[in-house]
Amino acid sequence: MSDSSGSPDLPVAPLPLTSKQRDELEQAILEQFEVGGLWDLMPNPIENGPSDMLCRSIVGEIIEESSDFLKRENLKNVLRVDINMKNEQTLLKYPQLRDMIREACETRSNFTRIADLKIFQIVPESGNAPTSPAQGQRVYRVASTFLSYVGYMILDEDQPASLYESFVRPYIGKAVDGFYEYLKSNNEKFRGRGFSMPYYAKFCSIVQSSGTGKSRLMTELRTKGVLVLYMNLREPSDEGFPERDLVPARILTEGMDCSKAEYTTRCCALFAAIFYTLQHDLSPKLPSLRSGSAGAAIKSWNDQMCDMRSPARTEFFEKVQSQYQFILEKIKMPKSEESGDVNRDAPIIEETAAKLGRMTLTDAQIKAPKLEVASFVVDAYTDMLEMPHVFPRDDAPKLVIAFDEAHPLSTMTIKGFRPSHILGRTINAYCHNNDASVWVVFASTTSQVADFSAPQVIHDSLRVAVAGELLYQPYTYLGWDQNADSLSRISAKDVGKFHHIVGFGRPLWKSLMDKQTIGGIMALAVQKLCKSKRFSPQDINEALAVLSQRFGLDICFGHPNAVSYLQKGVASHLRVCFSTTEDRSWAFTGYPSEPLLSCVAAILLHGANLTDALKVLKVKVDDGMVETGQSGELASRLLLLLAKDIGTISNLYYFGTADAELMDCQKVSVIDFLEYLFGDGFWSNAGMDAKTAFQHAYINFSHWIPMENFISPTDPKLADVELSSARCDAQEWTLRHWHRTSAVQCCHLQPLVDKMIPIYFDDTALGSNDADRMSQMFVSDKAGKNCNESTLAFITRKDTSIECLSDLPYIALLLDLNVDPKLSTTFPTRVPNHPETDRCLRIYAAGMSDTTFPFLHEHPEVAKLLHGLVSRQQEVPSQSFKRLEALVKFGSTATLRHSRWEAQDAL
Repeated sequence: MSDSSGSPDLPVAPLPLTSKQRDELEQAILEQFEVGGLWDLMPNPIENGPSDMLCRSIVGEIIEESSDFLKRENLKNVLRVDINMKNEQTLLKYPQLRDMIREACETRSNFTRIADLKIFQIVPESGNAPTSPAQGQRVYRVASTFLSYVGYMILDEDQPASLYESFVRPYIGKAVDGFYEYLKSNNEKFRGRGFSMPYYAKFCSIVQSSGTGKSRLMTELRTKGVLVLYMNLREPSDEGFPERDLVPARILTEGMDCSKAEYTTRCCALFAAIFYTLQHDLSPKLPSLRSGSAGAAIKSWNDQMCDMRSPARTEFFEKVQSQYQFILEKIKMPKSEESGDVNRDAPIIEETAAKLGRMTLTDAQIKAPKLEVASFVVDAYTDMLEMPHVFPRDDAPKLVIAFDEAHPLSTMTIKGFRPSHILGRTINAYCHNNDASVWVVFASTTSQVADFSAPQVIHDSLRVAVAGELLYQPYTYLGWDQNADSLSRISAKDVGKFHHIVGFGRPLWKSLMDKQTIGGIMALAVQKLCKSKRFSPQDINEALAVLSQRFGLDICFGHPNAVSYLQKGVASHLRVCFSTTEDRSWAFTGYPSEPLLSCVAAILLHGANLTDALKVLKVKVDDGMVETGQSGELASRLLLLLAKDIGTISNLYYFGTADAELMDCQKVSVIDFLEYLFGDGFWSNAGMDAKTAFQHAYINFSHWIPMENFISPTDPKLADVELSSARCDAQEWTLRHWHRTSAVQCCHLQPLVDKMIPIYFDDTALGSNDADRMSQMFVSDKAGKNCNESTLAFITRKDTSIECLSDLPYIALLLDLNVDPKLSTTFPTRVPNHPETDRCLRIYAAGMSDTTFPFLHEHPEVAKLLHGLVSRQQEVPSQSFKRLEALVKFGSTATLRHSRWEAQDAL
């Protein structure tokens, strides 16, 4: 049917909402329009209708808000969040849509009717339907509202196309070498010694945050001569890249209302089908036994199967699907029918599984019966290994079966089992038959992918080999800064430019530059950092993610919420996993230096969100999850960086070209910074000599990063001393921090100082070597009740733990934040023809108040929260608790309490 104009009707499929839910969704859409500033863009009078561009923005907003609502209500999400409303053909094809939008805007109601339209919904896929790429390439749209000062933005790039281009760029870095050695080492460990085989099965995991190159790492194994079968299990509504592989994804993640026995059968049939198809594909291409290596055949197969747009991938999975169905039928066929010998007493799978459920893996007296469901995958695996050119007997990996976006496998089903556990047991069933280095790799952003537990009982309907129960630690080393400019390629005056900053950190950002707009890359960074198209500063995980990226929040290991917070950080908020403990119970994580993300975090904070985010931080500090440091280090980091943000940068939003500067990475005059931090009279008190000395000096820090060792780690008191020849000299060390706009939080044991902020002198009289233009601002933090002004004189960069010698003047700042307000400065008079190595501007700044820091007067809420971080007092333990604690801390001090155990009741 069509209307009189020839345009087709708009078919409707109402969302599965109650009247109450529909009203709630209408209200949520209206609120988002208010936040995004869409009403401000409406024409006046509104009867004229919104522009086509605004119509597309409105539809995108409705679809995404409706999709989020369905997820919150645990309803099936049928909406296409990847709908390409950039394409004007949608409005041309359906002119009625304009009328619906105009009417909804006039009445400020019935927006959910637009989400009811079938053109914005996922079309159910039939069993024989072609894959979505054959029906038309999916497109990508990111809507990002930078709150009060950004408005609504739509990226006009084709996301799959741009991500495909980034996926086929030349691979940079050594991560693939590390992963290859990791798999080789795993195979050696698996074989064990003698009769000891401590590891459960030949599977392992890659756990790392988004954009770090997990998918590319797995496919790059092909360059090491490893057969790589890559499969992506992402959800149907996920528009990411590489796209979902329908055959394995449907088998392993759909129809999860099945029994454990049925799912076990599916897993065994899938792996058997993969092994048979691999053998069928490779055998005709292999040379004869006497004609040498199979390298050419393996390379040819890999080149096709690791190209995400190759028809060979579709053909391969069609063969797998056919073989899978064939094996399923054979498994379901009783052996008696197959042989013609009817045995009515033969146990069915479920009956045998019930018997096996009471047995334990560690019971050496029990021999698990070999069930037909396991024999199929074992036989297929054994047959595949009969290609000697492909599977020679050594520990180097020969075949990697890679499951990407594997986190759905860890979700508990309604039948009470986790698919991951059954997959692990399936792999266990076949991999103990020989030493072939064939590995299954599960990759995800979530650490749950590493928890494919070894079972304590033999699983339903699966013959389990007797083996160990250890699992391998996840692989996390994917590299960093692969696309960063070398130090010599760019002038220190240009380090704030986008094309330079985008190279630091994870490879994703730089890989998108050829296909995405600059605003598009930053909007994508917002979405990934917040796990949302908008930053919600009241959300604990979002607020802490944005603050952690810039201010280096330290999470208390012992806090009951720490583990779940860190897991969510890696899975959803770009936190990086450095390593895990051997039992995988704890992950060491953090936000490494990534200046592009720091700029994005600054944009998000300095809308109307700073106070709300700091309130969340204060709550988590008060409940002990976030540490403030021993001397007020956190308050100091916040104070200095916020002062730079608020006082010296008027517009943090960036929408320029790659050659323009990111606002938060611009160099800022030291004179202007200190004047804003301490007030207009600062340089009058410091003296004209001091102001003249720093007239060409600049800072540019956008985030803090922690150190784990002394600045100059040659102190004999340190256990693991670096050779002095392996250390960057002071100028290079400072220059490298300048290049990535980072400032340093020193380690806790660092003598004299707690922080270093790079200073660059933009003075042609100093020559052309940027390293010769570097100096530092050293900061010492104090938060005790006693004045520490006298210690300022002892700060020197000549100390053996610092050794940052230079002819240029430097700054020593002592922040004594928990005493009465005071500000004082000293600067030595220059002696003619005397080296300037000791010319230090010394600043004593006491008290977290607007007396010492006048800019806080304009930001009373920020001042209050910062003061609360400094003056926070924990509940004082009772004397009884103190005595009890002292008993177990003998020798920790030389006091009587920690020395005289006989007098514990009296002290």
